[in-house]
Amino acid sequence: MKKTHWIILSILWAALTWHLTSTPQVIVLDQPWFHSLMMMSAHFIFFGIQAVLLFLSSLRMGNSIALSSIFGALIEFNQASIPGRTADPLDWILDTLGALAFLLVLKKLQSSHT
Repeated sequence: MKKTHWIILSILWAALTWHLTSTPQVIVLDQPWFHSLMMMSAHFIFFGIQAVLLFLSSLRMGNSIALSSIFGALIEFNQASIPGRTADPLDWILDTLGALAFLLVLKKLQSSHT
């Protein structure tokens, strides 16, 4: 895929993430522990995907992680003003760890194919 396609996908993914995190929180699951687990997993996965898309658009690994982390921090600051949402440093940590983990897996997969 062309670099511009990855950039467009990255922007669209960021817009989807922003939209989902800017709406008042809806609790879908009755079990609080399971809801928390799902939300933590979502942070890890969404920002992991964001970092991969940034990396595939020709950014360096460190820049992809940094931009994903900064975006996660911006979302947390934004959520402080949204009813039903809170700014949680743990969410930001999970965002950053997801970006790092996904890129490490991608690099490992790339090196095993060469």
